[in-house]
Amino acid sequence: MPGPTHTLTRETIQNVRIAALISPQARLQHKFDLKGGDGFFGPIDRTDGTAWYYRGGSCIVDNPDIMEAFEIHGAIYQKWVELGGVRFGIPTTDETVTPDGVGRYNHFNGNSASIYWTPSTGAHVIYGDIHARWAALGWELSYLGYPTSDETDFPEGGRANSFQNGGIYWWPDLGAIDLRGVIVHYAGLHCFGETDWDQGSDSDEPYFILSVSTPQMAATTVAQTYADVDGGETFPDLLEIYRGQPYGINIGAVLMEHDFGDQNKYRKEVQDIVMGVHTAGTIALGLIPVVGPAIAAVAGPALGSLMPSIGEAINDLFDEGDDRIGGANLTIGARQMVILATRTGNSQFNGIGFKVETSLISGSGASYKGYFGIVPA
Repeated sequence: MPGPTHTLTRETIQNVRIAALISPQARLQHKFDLKGGDGFFGPIDRTDGTAWYYRGGSCIVDNPDIMEAFEIHGAIYQKWVELGGVRFGIPTTDETVTPDGVGRYNHFNGNSASIYWTPSTGAHVIYGDIHARWAALGWELSYLGYPTSDETDFPEGGRANSFQNGGIYWWPDLGAIDLRGVIVHYAGLHCFGETDWDQGSDSDEPYFILSVSTPQMAATTVAQTYADVDGGETFPDLLEIYRGQPYGINIGAVLMEHDFGDQNKYRKEVQDIVMGVHTAGTIALGLIPVVGPAIAAVAGPALGSLMPSIGEAINDLFDEGDDRIGGANLTIGARQMVILATRTGNSQFNGIGFKVETSLISGSGASYKGYFGIVPA
């Protein structure tokens, strides 16, 4: 009499397959065969107990936590090697095409870290809370796009990644904050007291020459002239003076009393001074070859040196025409820029909404303050 008949269920077949792949070497061999063997990987270079490495710039790494091996190759493999290889992380995916079809990626360390690559951005690593924030936004399909830098140091104990359309900035006490960029605008001025009687008028006609300096650029503009200004009057305004990344900024404000001078001539003279000092400062600090958020970390401790004390520097320029009432400098670090743009509401003064203000600017019997706003771009 024949013995009992045994039917193989799907579960039994799966268990047999798992058992066959139980050893690291078996899992590595399985992945090698699955991806196409020598035709995909090329000649083998070396092996160890957890990985097989190939001369063509690729490898297979065993992941004992999930009983599977995964392959890494190309630019992502080179970045992984640069980061320390298995000391950096164990892959949890093969190199995979992104949903938009443009890039490729591998996830690592329980999907808490990733290396993403595109032809235009190269390969960059992202991990930790910044990785989690980018994932929550929708990865490369979010408004930020693909990473354009590795995670790097940022001022005051922070970390950051730059992306095609912005950045994510992290500090232990703030968490991860995403920003397309920031906009800084001149928000107006208040006259605490006008100048002594001048040119037949008992009122002022003031205007600001505003200079902006960041680790990446310097520029100068002129705010409008206000007519018939008396002590106690406030003039709200809205003039964009900077749009870009929050890598730290200096704002120089020279307050002028308009009589007969050429404002554009003065602005050009101030700009020449500012550009010269800024260029010398970026060279001295070694900032010119640095890009991305790393530039803020390098410039942070010496940010103020990128802006001259323009009040004294330009004093001799204005020997005729308009009179200089005085000047003030504001230095706002990278962390403060992020906080002001995302975590700080406007203060209000006589109808002016603002985030920062100058010190009291005094001269010729007058005293004024200038006000500035910072918002997300």
